[in-house]
Amino acid sequence: MKNFCSISDVNFYHKISALNQSLLKYNSDYKLHLLCIDDQIYNKMLYKKNVICYRLTDLLKKDKIFSQSQNNPPSREAIINAQGNRTKAERLQFIWTLSPYFTWWCLENLEIDDLLYIDSDIYFFADYNKLYKHLEDCSVAVVEHRCPYNPDNGEYNVGIVYFKNDYDGYRCCTWWKNCLLLTNHEFYVSHGTCGDQKYLELFPKLFAKVKVLDPFIGHLAPWNFLYHSYEGDKIIWKNQKQELLYCHFSNFKTLDEGGYSLAPRHGLSTPPNNFVKKIADEYYNCLMETKND
Repeated sequence: MKNFCSISDVNFYHKISALNQSLLKYNSDYKLHLLCIDDQIYNKMLYKKNVICYRLTDLLKKDKIFSQSQNNPPSREAIINAQGNRTKAERLQFIWTLSPYFTWWCLENLEIDDLLYIDSDIYFFADYNKLYKHLEDCSVAVVEHRCPYNPDNGEYNVGIVYFKNDYDGYRCCTWWKNCLLLTNHEFYVSHGTCGDQKYLELFPKLFAKVKVLDPFIGHLAPWNFLYHSYEGDKIIWKNQKQELLYCHFSNFKTLDEGGYSLAPRHGLSTPPNNFVKKIADEYYNCLMETKND
């Protein structure tokens, strides 16, 4: 059985439900461990198939340092996303702390061999087991942004991050968690610019058995739609044809009047080509189905 983890509040209910549906579509042999930021999402997801819910408030009560991290100063990216609103930026910074913290918490407290963190706005288009056959020889795995390098965001994307619960994987995940909980460390100024994400750049430099998955799996996101070519049902990245495993639908907006805006914060209101339109339409339809829940 595979173990995944993710984070969500009630505003992302339809997206986390769509993620779960996309996993179930291809294989049901998994558990999705979900950290619920509020009681509404906890109650909505509690009896969903394959989902195990955990309350954020319970974790905060048991860890003083984790609780204190709610007051950490926001990163540059958090301030930009919050449009300069300091209170919102601090909240966003804390939300970005949850991914490494909950991933570590699962490794620490659950009897699991490994864990794949998945952002709640990701949707799978193929069986996740196609990823796992490339994970046997590593303890940690990351994916690239697949777009020109941005020094603020870093080389790797936090959409999915894999850890084995072995010495190297646990050590790396613990370090990542501590980077977000604390600010008095040597990497804070250089790699704390984008919440939890830029720290991923240091994984291959500081830890053993770290693998970059891009040569082995196909994935898309709004920031890299235009840096791929498309042929039939395949995407082409660095002249390599790949099956699409998942898409990270960051900033995907459903519209009150019907339809969707693909990723307005990333400068894309409509799909740039037929391939992206096809996968975005499928995602939108799945989101609409969850509205009947």
